[in-house]
Amino acid sequence: MRKFSYVILTTALAAVVVYLCSCAGGGVTDPTDPILPSLDIKEGVVDPITRDITITKEDITVTVQHWSRSRLNRKYTTVDMRSPFYYTEGWKQAFQAEAFYVTIKNDTPKNVIVNLNETTMQDDRDYVFRPKTLDELRYTFVTKKLMDLRTKQGLEMAQQSLLNEMLGQKGQVEPGQTVSGFLSFSTPTMIVTKLWVNLVLEKEPEVATMAYKRVEFRFDYTQDPVLRAKQPTIKR
Repeated sequence: MRKFSYVILTTALAAVVVYLCSCAGGGVTDPTDPILPSLDIKEGVVDPITRDITITKEDITVTVQHWSRSRLNRKYTTVDMRSPFYYTEGWKQAFQAEAFYVTIKNDTPKNVIVNLNETTMQDDRDYVFRPKTLDELRYTFVTKKLMDLRTKQGLEMAQQSLLNEMLGQKGQVEPGQTVSGFLSFSTPTMIVTKLWVNLVLEKEPEVATMAYKRVEFRFDYTQDPVLRAKQPTIKR
């Protein structure tokens, strides 16, 4: 009887852990994710469970978490909706979409501006990728002739979840506020083993006549080519 109760308790606790992970990040992290936090990150702290990388500078805290292709499709591809980050193996690299979930918390007394023009993903082949806009994601599906009702639903969801969209035209995070959303880039090639996300922020000066202060965040990752090759095929 005690053994039976122990099994039930263990199962329940496991379910709770999965549920909490799902609520915190919008889904359970993928154990086959080919992109992982680097073992020798330049700065920041890595959460061993969620694989978040968190860096705090100048009273600004930024947390970044990579979402695998499988996880994105598990979360956002349904009978009524196609993930806005959807792609197939045959698509050119420029049309493929990688996604990082970014949370920016502003604990300063002034606005913080997110400079998306200088925010990039870079790899060890010296390739530089800039965040995809909602229009660029839409263009991909138009080009691939996948602009159906499911895709339109996915793009509407993207409008409410892309960091570019959440920041608004001013691109700012107000004092005491937190803004979260996805940054999407083109997928790195199979042979890439190291990549990093550079996020550029600017602190509003205390005095209007002073210049904005630039604050840079670098998040280091590694890519496992074997796991990349083993990513399951996504159903159309």
